Amino acid sequence: MSVMRAVEGLPYPVVFSDDAPVDVTRLIAGCASNAVVVADEAVAARANEIAAHLSERGVEAGPVAAIAGGEESKRWESVAAIHDALARRYAERSWIVVAVGGGMLTDVAGFAAATYMRGLRWLAVPTTPVGMADAAVGGKTAINHALGKNLIGVYWDPVAVVADVAALATVPRRSFADGIAEMAKAAIVGDNSLLDELGTLPRLPDDAARWVPLLARAAAVKAHIVATDPREQGRRAELNLGHTVGHALEKASAYRVSHGEAVALGLRAAGTLAHTVTGFSLEEHRRILAVLERHGLPVYDPAIDVETCLAAMQVDKKRRDGSLRFVLPIRVGEVVWGHEVSPEAVRGAVQMLRRPPADGW
Repeated sequence: MSVMRAVEGLPYPVVFSDDAPVDVTRLIAGCASNAVVVADEAVAARANEIAAHLSERGVEAGPVAAIAGGEESKRWESVAAIHDALARRYAERSWIVVAVGGGMLTDVAGFAAATYMRGLRWLAVPTTPVGMADAAVGGKTAINHALGKNLIGVYWDPVAVVADVAALATVPRRSFADGIAEMAKAAIVGDNSLLDELGTLPRLPDDAARWVPLLARAAAVKAHIVATDPREQGRRAELNLGHTVGHALEKASAYRVSHGEAVALGLRAAGTLAHTVTGFSLEEHRRILAVLERHGLPVYDPAIDVETCLAAMQVDKKRRDGSLRFVLPIRVGEVVWGHEVSPEAVRGAVQMLRRPPADGW
């Protein structure tokens, strides 16, 4: 068995593997005789290796269906392309979709699987730090709408998640920084010491062995929370820390700002808002900003268009009764969710993000 590390708590296995083709095949064998492998074009070669291994071991995989990477591909056209690939293969309900790529790809392919023939099984193979630490874990699938991020989607659990550790060697530098943002979020939500570990992690991943345990710990935070609230009726909302402002910044920038960069800015906004609401301390806030800056993530952006960002928040999925609800830190390792914040305070927090931190905030 090639599994390096397993994350417990969910009704399906989540493993960090040093030989993904072997582990994907092991988890599929016996439950499906046919698979359709869908991949981000950037990792099509790796997806072909997985497809070849499946076919060699009796799971007919056929050609890989590759779609362009990037947030601009998180749309109906990409879902339709996957549906077309399934239809051309005459896919049946007993088949399985194998999604190979980052968080965008697993979101789109999972959604396509959920909506083809009213639901095909799928298996996620995240190849990026964001996908491994967060996006591929938990069963959320979605695409973007012209007015907002992830507005169209369903909960559709995979049969397994196999984080492809070997693929980390091909990931661009920016993707590692994006992963730090999601790992920092997980630390603030439920793993205080993880933040300190991130503060000592080298900026560049010379050795995946240094990253894997920390990625697994971030995934474990998410798995624990999702297990208690699979459909976000309550506590799962904690995992949206930094994302209310973050998603709006992504949309407002036409996705010039990457997901991790936007979350980093959102974490600063959440910390600032929390100071007067939960008593979140300046010392804890500085700890977070220091980790983000160490890994090259922005904590301010003069190009932010405040009005466009605020408008994007009006279609945020977490609104209740017409009001925005925020996740706010109490201290690193503990947050409060569902907190209503005044429009004036939100505006002030977004405006603040245009400037470098003053007096630590």
